Amino acid sequence: MSYTQRDPDNPPDYYYTLNSKQQHNWMRTAKKMKKNEDLKLKYPPFNTTSNINIIHLHYLTDIQVVNELITKAKSTKTYTIDTEDNKDKNMNQGALIQIQMVHSNINSTIVLIETDYLPDRNTILFKQIGEFCSIVLNNDNKILSWGPLNKEFEHFQHLELIYLGNKNKKLNLQSLFRDWHNGNKAHPSMEKRENITGSVSLLDDTPGEFDFDDGGMDNDNGEKINYNNQYNCGHHTHFNMGATWSLQDAIVSALKKLVDKTLTVSLWQCGLDLVLNTWKNNWFSGKHYNEHHEQEHRFKMTKYAVTDCTAVTDLYFHMYPDQIINEISDMTPIIRSTTDVKIKLEDELSDISEDELIQILKPHFNKPQTNTQHLNNETTELITQTTQEEMNQFNMNEDQPVQQQQPPPLSKSEKQRIKNMKLKWKRKHHLEFQHKIKRPIYHRYDYRKIRTQLTDDNIHTSHQTTINRHKGEVIIGFKSEYEQQQAKTKMKINCFSKDQYYKRWGNLKEKK
Repeated sequence: MSYTQRDPDNPPDYYYTLNSKQQHNWMRTAKKMKKNEDLKLKYPPFNTTSNINIIHLHYLTDIQVVNELITKAKSTKTYTIDTEDNKDKNMNQGALIQIQMVHSNINSTIVLIETDYLPDRNTILFKQIGEFCSIVLNNDNKILSWGPLNKEFEHFQHLELIYLGNKNKKLNLQSLFRDWHNGNKAHPSMEKRENITGSVSLLDDTPGEFDFDDGGMDNDNGEKINYNNQYNCGHHTHFNMGATWSLQDAIVSALKKLVDKTLTVSLWQCGLDLVLNTWKNNWFSGKHYNEHHEQEHRFKMTKYAVTDCTAVTDLYFHMYPDQIINEISDMTPIIRSTTDVKIKLEDELSDISEDELIQILKPHFNKPQTNTQHLNNETTELITQTTQEEMNQFNMNEDQPVQQQQPPPLSKSEKQRIKNMKLKWKRKHHLEFQHKIKRPIYHRYDYRKIRTQLTDDNIHTSHQTTINRHKGEVIIGFKSEYEQQQAKTKMKINCFSKDQYYKRWGNLKEKK
């Protein structure tokens, strides 16, 4: 059952088979999603007023794109940072880093670092991505976040990519919003707050936190205190000094818009950039692969990731309008969108070829034009005399085609090294290497016989088959979990045994 379909007032039958902790988590999630759906009916969706350009960073990113980002980062002084984690049963692991480069209050570049698809750490591309992150975090910049910045990066330390230096101005807008909100609301005397008792849960934007009933609490005398009347606002931060505002609540309160949190818990390791071609595998389609659904879901996740940054930035300018003037830059961003964004997600995707899609998503750069300005309306005139010999030389040069310098060809060892790096990454991340079945194998089987036998049994594999003669076993890969489960029902434990071999490939009289 999906989160949006959970009804806390009418849980399904399997709810009663869960243990107490599982029931608590189920009910907590159900209440949060119900609240999200209720807010959708009351408020319009949040859409930033900024022009947003999106750049994905991963092992397929052109290094020139990263170099352009480094150049731009050196002149950008305000950033908003957010992260997304993969939710595992035992632990969380970082999957996505969102960095909004705030060029002005109306122009931004958002960099999405897909950490599950980074290049090898020994490559120049990885080092350039690391340099970009270093400039962002350690260049006396102003960094906005919703919550402590070190908490955002606690699940990314294994990357050896993020180092939080002291040369930046970290602004936790979540803590600043409380004082700003209280100062902008006409609140009466707070003398009764010390009388408030009871347990109050915290609300933030991390999934799996408690919801809070705004209806008020009882004091020591058993009197019901209605904070909607006392403070003109029923948020629990008015009487619990340890409580915090969620980003969703803050945007609703300040901007009267809704940040939809439906996709908070998602498979962020799926590969958002369509150039990665992960949409060709079944991540979100269910039992039957649907190309349209795979691409559309990634667009929605990208929009969600971008909104988590732009909502914080827009709220910051709303809280501190004087900063708008201070941070407007005269320079126009040189990076165009890789996904044609001001983000407006359409319900239907056009049917385009894979080559067209990759070309559309490829980053492009505008070189800044040099404008010559004449002060005081004075006319400037330059008079030169050109000889006939110079004119002939000029015409000769103009007729000659421009020779572009070609990079030196790669050596055989360099080509093999690149090939090995790609294979190493593929074995770690690609789905064709994630779903496997292991079976014992008779020593006379070879790859041709295995593939033929699987084809005869109508078993579809990823063609990733490995025979381990030392252990006497074969490992067969599958493109999806669905195909793996289908194969398990057909591949018995003895499917590559000695009897099966002679039954399919040899005469029983040949047995030794």
